[in-house]
Amino acid sequence: MTREYVDNNKSAYKPDVIRDEGFEPWLKDFIDGKTDGIAAWDLDRLFRQSLDLERVIQAYCNAYCKEHRPKPVAWFPSMRLDLTDTDGQTIARMLVAAANQSSAKTAKRVADFYRDKAIQGRVYSNYPAFYRNPDGIINQQRAAIALQAVDDVLHKGKRPATIAAEWRLEGITTARGGRVTGETVRRILISPGMTGLAVYKREILIDDDGSYIKRRDGGLIDEPTWHALCAKLQTKDGFRSRGARGLLSKKLRCGACGAGMVRQQKVRKNRPAWFAYNCRSVDSGGCGSVSISGPRADAQVIELVLAYLNQPVEAADKPFDGQARLDELTGKIAELMTAYRSGELSGSVAFPSIKQLEEERRALRRDAAKYLWSQSKITTAAEEWPTLGLDRQQAIIDIIFETIVILPAKNGKSGKYDAERIQPVYRKLSTIELQTRLSAPLSNACRSVLLAA
Repeated sequence: MTREYVDNNKSAYKPDVIRDEGFEPWLKDFIDGKTDGIAAWDLDRLFRQSLDLERVIQAYCNAYCKEHRPKPVAWFPSMRLDLTDTDGQTIARMLVAAANQSSAKTAKRVADFYRDKAIQGRVYSNYPAFYRNPDGIINQQRAAIALQAVDDVLHKGKRPATIAAEWRLEGITTARGGRVTGETVRRILISPGMTGLAVYKREILIDDDGSYIKRRDGGLIDEPTWHALCAKLQTKDGFRSRGARGLLSKKLRCGACGAGMVRQQKVRKNRPAWFAYNCRSVDSGGCGSVSISGPRADAQVIELVLAYLNQPVEAADKPFDGQARLDELTGKIAELMTAYRSGELSGSVAFPSIKQLEEERRALRRDAAKYLWSQSKITTAAEEWPTLGLDRQQAIIDIIFETIVILPAKNGKSGKYDAERIQPVYRKLSTIELQTRLSAPLSNACRSVLLAA
C-alpha cells in the first residue's frame, strides 16, 4: 500500500518553514511503522537542510537496527540510497550540502537584486500597503481614506480603534480583504511608505549622505507629518492603549499630592447612576483623599472650552527652533561619509562620530514631530462640540490645557460643589502668567504639579 505526501509551495531550504503537509506527516508515519520508506522526485526536493537529513537517518537506523524492521528505502529516479549504511549516509550528506549551498546562492542573488532595486527607489512587495495597488502605485480611493485617518489622528485626536470601527461600518477592509482593527490602522499610518521612504526587509534605506532613500512611486504625506504620526501612535511593548471613559480622566491632577485622578462610577440606591473623579489610592501612588463630582466638573470645564473655541486662534508661523541644527547634522554626516570613502578618515574614526551625530539627529527629529503636533490648529467651532465623539473632545481639551488641578475641599468636607476648586492651567502660558496663577492659595504638591506642567 502506498500513500502520497505533497508539499506544494513549501520551501525545503528555509529552516523556519514547517512542511506540515508532506515531509513531517511522512516522517511521523514512518516512525510509527505505517510506511517502509520513501520515494521522491529528487533528493533536493526532499532534503535541503542537514537537520532534516539527520532526522531521517536516525529514524531509519532506529527502525532497522533497534526495531528490526525491513531495511528502509530512500528511492530517487537517479539513485537509491541506503541511509542505514555509513557510505550511503556520507553520499547523502554531500548531496544535501551541495543542494543547500545552491539554494543559499540563489537566495542571496535574489535578495541582492531586490535590495538594489529598493536602493534605486523601486520597491517590490507581494503584499502592497493598504493605499497601494499590486504594482505599488498609489490607489487614489484608498489614499483618500488613509489621509482622512491621518487628519483624524493629528487634528481630531481619534484613536486607531475608533477609526477602525468607522472603517468596519463603511465596509473597508485591509489590503488583503481582512478585518480592520485598531492595530491595523496604526501600522498603516506609521508605515514608512506613507511618506514615500524606501524599505527593504523592514529596514528604512539610507543614502551615503545620511538622507532617506525615496520610493519612485511616492508617498502620501511629508516627513514631518509622518514623524508626528509616529510620535502620536508609538506604543510600549506589553501595554495596550485604552481610551478613557471620563471626559477629564487624562487631565485631572490631585491638588493635595499631585497624582492623576480617575473616574469612579457610584451606584446609589433608587437614584440614577453617578460618577466622581477621585485621587488614586495610596497603593496606586495617590493619597485617595480628594474627590469631586464628575458631571459638575465636566460641565464647568466644557464651559471653559466653549469660551476658548469662540475666540479666534492664530496659527503659529514660527519654524522649529532646531531645524538649522538638524540640517547641519545631515551635512556633517555626509562630510564624514565622503572623507571615509576617499580614505581621509579610517572607519574607526568616522563611524563612531557618525553614530553620535545620528543619535542627536534622531532626537531632533522626534522634537520636530512633537513641535508639529503642538502647532496643530483647533478648527472645531463651539457649536459643533455636542456632536463630537469622546476622543475628539479629549483631544481638544488636551490642546487647550496643560493640566487641570482639583483642590481639596475646604475644611476637608466635600459638601456643596465649589467651582473654585477647579484650577485649569492653559497651554503656552508665559512665566509671568504662570507665576500669577501660582500666587493663588494652592498646596505645595499642587504648586509642584503646575511647575512640572
